[in-house]
Amino acid sequence: MSPEFLEGQVLYGINNIYTVEVDGRDLQCRIKGKVLKLEENAYNPIAAGDFVRLQADPHSEDVGWIVERKPRTSTLVRWNKKRNAVQVLAANAEILVCVSSTQSPPFRPRFIDRVLVSSDQMQPLIVVNKSDLDMEAESRQRLRNYRKIGYRVIMTSALTGRGVAGLRRRIRGKTAVFFGQSGVGKSTLLNRMFPGLDLAVGTISAKYDRGSHTTSFASLIRAAGDFRIIDTPGIRELEIAGVEARDLAFYFPELVPIARHCSYPSCRHVDEPDCAVRQAVEQGRVHPDRYESYLRILEDVEGFARAFPRSTYA
Repeated sequence: MSPEFLEGQVLYGINNIYTVEVDGRDLQCRIKGKVLKLEENAYNPIAAGDFVRLQADPHSEDVGWIVERKPRTSTLVRWNKKRNAVQVLAANAEILVCVSSTQSPPFRPRFIDRVLVSSDQMQPLIVVNKSDLDMEAESRQRLRNYRKIGYRVIMTSALTGRGVAGLRRRIRGKTAVFFGQSGVGKSTLLNRMFPGLDLAVGTISAKYDRGSHTTSFASLIRAAGDFRIIDTPGIRELEIAGVEARDLAFYFPELVPIARHCSYPSCRHVDEPDCAVRQAVEQGRVHPDRYESYLRILEDVEGFARAFPRSTYA
């Protein structure tokens, strides 16, 4: 008797056991043998949101063996410094919701800039939670700049409910990854958006003004009303992976039309003569802190390319 093959979507994985949704039921699956090969410098072959082909276990209706990972339409990746490998946090999402906060922990636009670079193939959405708290003038200026560039920004408060309905409308019917630093209130916000979800909520360190990790692994959550949320663990730093240094300027939309006027087609916009981007920064047409983000990310991706010239993750 030939084995039965099924297709499903990965909800989450713990200790190499993956929960896969197949036709409305959840199967506990392992990877069959060495069918799935790890890409070079890859941390995990399967991520939340992956579509897979699996072989049903003839002895149990709740068990299966993953034999193939389907092509991905999008990925959220980071460089896992502890494991020295590229880690895929989520796959096949349409929207990347970057959750930040006005304070406690403070608003960190350079972290948001890194998330925006990582949102390739996904529609980015900047969510500023804890809007019931005051926000510094410099941070408000950066938010205005994001809107000017063309990014959508939603102010929310898990405490008062501000912006929650609008956020729900924006992500309904799509798969959305919720991603942010520890302590910004991501889990509290999701609990407010979807009563009964009961995600664990962490606390803020008064000494360091940063949050503790409450979510330990990424998971795809199915909520009533056609919502599919990939909730990811809060992190403190985002190391960029999978971006070519020569392409980085294209991830900064305000630089694209300006860079065309640089004297050199291969201009890195660092110290080259007649660089239109640096001139625009000096003239106030490009926000200086956005440019500083570009320079820091460029340094990182160039260092990453030197260390791992053939790294892949898709």
